[in-house]
Amino acid sequence: MSTKFDDSVYRSIVENSIDAVVIINRSGDIVSWNSAAEQIFGYTASEAIGKYVHDILPAHDLRDKANKSFQKFKKKGSGPLVGKVLQVRGLKKNGDEVHVQFSFNTAVVNGELFAFAFIRDISELIDLQEKLIFQATVDPLTNLLNRRAFLQQTEAAFNMSKRHKEPLSLLMIDFDFFKEINDQYGHHVGDIVLKEFSSKTSKLLRTEDIIGRIGGEEFVIALTKTPIEYSLKLAERIRVSTENINIKTPGLSVSFTVSIGVSCIENNDESLQQLLERSDKAMYKAKKEKNCVVSISS
Repeated sequence: MSTKFDDSVYRSIVENSIDAVVIINRSGDIVSWNSAAEQIFGYTASEAIGKYVHDILPAHDLRDKANKSFQKFKKKGSGPLVGKVLQVRGLKKNGDEVHVQFSFNTAVVNGELFAFAFIRDISELIDLQEKLIFQATVDPLTNLLNRRAFLQQTEAAFNMSKRHKEPLSLLMIDFDFFKEINDQYGHHVGDIVLKEFSSKTSKLLRTEDIIGRIGGEEFVIALTKTPIEYSLKLAERIRVSTENINIKTPGLSVSFTVSIGVSCIENNDESLQQLLERSDKAMYKAKKEKNCVVSISS
């Protein structure tokens, strides 16, 4: 026994789909918009139908690229996106961005070309992925890079510096008498000290600089394209900035200092480890004096 499917069956299937189903004509104007599309993007069918699709759906920074791509599709009736599954950022009616996955394809009906997309909101999945990446790369106390992430990024910076023969400096930083702070005031105050130092120091850096917490009270900063002279000046600024921090809690006023070792990449360096070791040696020399900056070369 066969069952005849008419247009009402297809309309019912599209309307009840858990995915947004958006159909556009060859000019890019929306001709069909189901309930799931309304739930994802916030536009009713009456608001969306007739609108040029790239005037309302892509995130603002993607619209120019999307429009250029569609103009090529419009001329040829095909393109590299047809039949593909993609992830992009869309824009809701209220201005919020939404991460979506969509598949794009075409159909010819009564001699007229239409393009259609099945769209799914994957914002929760993207948020989870970003949270897992954050947890894997960021120190939870200071919000700086953890040891592994810092070394990975700095390894890439080291290789780039060697390839282009550009300077790269490391600042190895350790707190003076940090154990005494924990013993005298408690670990909760020690945590406040680390967070305050991280916040103040990060503000002194450029966006291209790399900073990480690689030990309990040990931090490292990688300064790309930076000669030793500038690195020493920045290290001194960090030392003075830290010296001037005063943490006040009920009944307490806590000040602290750091010792900083500085080293710059050298022609005979074959690995980041060599640069790290020199910076570490410089830092231990600084710690003998306390609250100072020491540089070292091979």
